[in-house]
Amino acid sequence: MARVLGLDLGSHSLKGVLLEATGRGTSVLDYAETPRADEAPLDETLAVFLAENPWSPDQVVVALPGPSLATHSFTLPFTDPKRIAATLPFEVEGELPFELSQVMFDHQVTRRRANATDLVVGLVRREELAELLKTLSTRGLDPRVVTHPAIAYQALFLTAPERFEVAPGATVAVLDIGHRRTSVAVGRPAEGLVFARTFPGGGRDLSRALATEFKVPLAEAEAWKERDGSLIPGAGAEHERARVALLRALGPILRESRATLKAASGREHLPVARLILAGGTSQLPGLVEHLGAELGLPADLLLLPAAAAGTIPPEVQPRAAEAYALALRGAMSSARAPRFNLRQGEFAFRGHVDYLRDRLIRVAAFAGVLALLLCVFNVSRAILLGRREAAVDARLCAVTQRILGTCEKDYNRALNMLRGQTSPAAAVPNLSATRLLAEVAQRVPPEVTVTFSQMVFDLDRLQLRGETDSTRSIDKLAAALKGYRCFREVKEGKVERARDSSRVQFQLDVQVDCGDAVASAGSGT
Repeated sequence: MARVLGLDLGSHSLKGVLLEATGRGTSVLDYAETPRADEAPLDETLAVFLAENPWSPDQVVVALPGPSLATHSFTLPFTDPKRIAATLPFEVEGELPFELSQVMFDHQVTRRRANATDLVVGLVRREELAELLKTLSTRGLDPRVVTHPAIAYQALFLTAPERFEVAPGATVAVLDIGHRRTSVAVGRPAEGLVFARTFPGGGRDLSRALATEFKVPLAEAEAWKERDGSLIPGAGAEHERARVALLRALGPILRESRATLKAASGREHLPVARLILAGGTSQLPGLVEHLGAELGLPADLLLLPAAAAGTIPPEVQPRAAEAYALALRGAMSSARAPRFNLRQGEFAFRGHVDYLRDRLIRVAAFAGVLALLLCVFNVSRAILLGRREAAVDARLCAVTQRILGTCEKDYNRALNMLRGQTSPAAAVPNLSATRLLAEVAQRVPPEVTVTFSQMVFDLDRLQLRGETDSTRSIDKLAAALKGYRCFREVKEGKVERARDSSRVQFQLDVQVDCGDAVASAGSGT
């Protein structure tokens, strides 16, 4: 059971979702939002957020804030992960106007084909990543994952496909319009990410357009936008003037969104089927309908799974979506979670030992209970086996007492005694020459006339010489002898016609083996 904090480091407000992950699933424990003044340092807002919400999470997941993150798409003509890791630095370096050593980057596979791999790569300058981690560290936060804001939505595609309402196999675009940055995540519900991109532009541009139009301070324009701003026509001359200014400011965002969706459709050869809006700016009245009409797609606001509705109100869910997706990213198993994480190399997460130390008492208690149960099990098994062994010994003693007249509890010794292997009778062979002679005599077919001139008996071999009327009678005699279980092999020797007679002389060599070890003995006639 782990408590995961998904922290959206927005430039307008900090939003956090505290998620509890158990073996049965996830549940939202709390949600909080702290406003951030346009020029307020992140450190100050973090201090207020953490003071208001002393949650003590087990792990923290964040997305890189601000518009500084660059995103590129690549297609490599192979699928081997090792070759991708070896080749990608050269591909990324070709897109940079400066040295590769100045940036940190990672990639996310979006599609594997028979002989090619599509990737989304996000990169940021090293000093910006270092500054972010330092700021978080001063407030006691050490994020295990620093991810791409658009790639974070893969967690929602995989765990809550029902929220996107598209046909199986169709793609959906999540357009997250923040204060200074817009993120686009295109994916297939239940399958994962297809395309991702971020670009500058958001709610701050709308506020600046209002401030310019009405010649008022930016803060006043921002407050009016949040209170009375709307893209719905028909509310008076001043409102129409503001609506036109907002539409003008939305132009660049609309243009970049259209280009992004076109690029995603071109890679998949399949148009995007639905548009889902998230982020604080998405709640501007009339924006969903305007973007849906301009982009030619059915559009709606993003609502979180039903499990989150009890903690995060529906009117807040679109702007809480990224924080929720980040928390899901931390709660997902490593096999299903998005690969993208900028905490690599010198910035790699080193909090695993601290995490285990915090859980040491619980782990030790669990180990103690497990050891106690194991001891109880072994003791119980020993007692039961002891009782069964005593019962077997008693039964064996009764059998040997009744048959042999003496009590014997050693199984092997009792078995030998019952078989007679420790008595004088054990030296008497189970097979004798007399018995072998009787078996030969009994097995001569009645229709065969035979005269034996010589019979040599050993306990492992018989030699028979004689005369009969034909070679067919010899075959019948050999077949009859084979019917005895101890005569393993019957070989016919030399056959010749008798002198001055129509009869034939024969010789049979019989191998004797009854499966018992017998002493060698023999006699001849």
